[in-house]
Amino acid sequence: MYFKVLVLFLALPFLLGYDALQQTKRDEQAPDHPDESPIIEETKGEDENTKADTKRSLKGYRSKTKQSFGDLSLELAKLHILEETVKKSKAITSLQDEVNENSQDKCTKIKKVGEPIVHHHSGYYYGTWMRDPLGLLGPEKIWYMNNFYGNKVLEFEDMDHFKAGEVAKTYTLPYGFDGSGSVVYGRYLYFNRANSKYIVQYDLVKEKVTRQAYPHGSIKPRKYYYPLSSRNTMDLSVDESGLWALYSYSSYSGKLCATQLDPLTLSTLHTFCRVSSEPMTSMGNAFVACGVVYSIDTYSSGTTTINYAYDTTTRSGTNPGIKFVNKFGYNSMVTYNPREKVLYAWDNKRQITYPLEFE
Repeated sequence: MYFKVLVLFLALPFLLGYDALQQTKRDEQAPDHPDESPIIEETKGEDENTKADTKRSLKGYRSKTKQSFGDLSLELAKLHILEETVKKSKAITSLQDEVNENSQDKCTKIKKVGEPIVHHHSGYYYGTWMRDPLGLLGPEKIWYMNNFYGNKVLEFEDMDHFKAGEVAKTYTLPYGFDGSGSVVYGRYLYFNRANSKYIVQYDLVKEKVTRQAYPHGSIKPRKYYYPLSSRNTMDLSVDESGLWALYSYSSYSGKLCATQLDPLTLSTLHTFCRVSSEPMTSMGNAFVACGVVYSIDTYSSGTTTINYAYDTTTRSGTNPGIKFVNKFGYNSMVTYNPREKVLYAWDNKRQITYPLEFE
């Protein structure tokens, strides 16, 4: 249920547009010409023909022989807003259907991780690449962050453009990022601000930082981290229930904690600690899927296992012993995409995905 609510909160402002909604409210409350303004009826998103709906929704319009340019502009603006609202209402309905198909209510545990599929060979030994699980800015878009640190994010229109190296857009972040645990969720990029405990929310549409927060005050940057780099203090993850931060601190002997965050405000919703069987500094990586925190034993051994799975619903852990392959021997990033039901990973300059089989 968390995923359904969070997605609709994220989708509504983006799809409907704040300015358009505000303009509609102002027009309804204080029309400039009460005698000439059309009466706008409620238009339903499921109607087949948007233009026909719009025409039927306008009635009682008293036209004059002559109208000022301002009057005509206002009527055209209202017509445009109504048409866009109908289109975007349909988009929300479509998104809601997709969310229902991928909701936490239908979640089960991972049974098997398949062999890695190589999509591209590029960049440094380590980095981050991902798609947005909501697909709000485009379901095929790919975001790419080369290396463990820096302030550049590359955007590609789809997989073909990614493989061809054709960059659609380059974002320059106002702060450097640490580690390979960044994620894109909706219109936002979330990353760990360099050498800090802060998670930054960066708006990819407005191209600016909108919020910063930390999941726990006791986090010490670059003290507890995955062994492949001291910059991996914070590992962000997205599953069917929303946005998660994985980290550690001294109170739990360096074992993982998982905090679920409100993706809009970055406020803490739930925190679970001791969700791994070994310290963060001894494990390879971790990710969250269907409310379960999965820990990978090592990042460098060719064949390893998911050696611990902590279920945040039952608050219990098991050792599933699921086989996991680090095919190229340096797997610096593993994260789950709940829309595609695959793992995204970066293994020794290769951008790969792992197919998943659920119980």
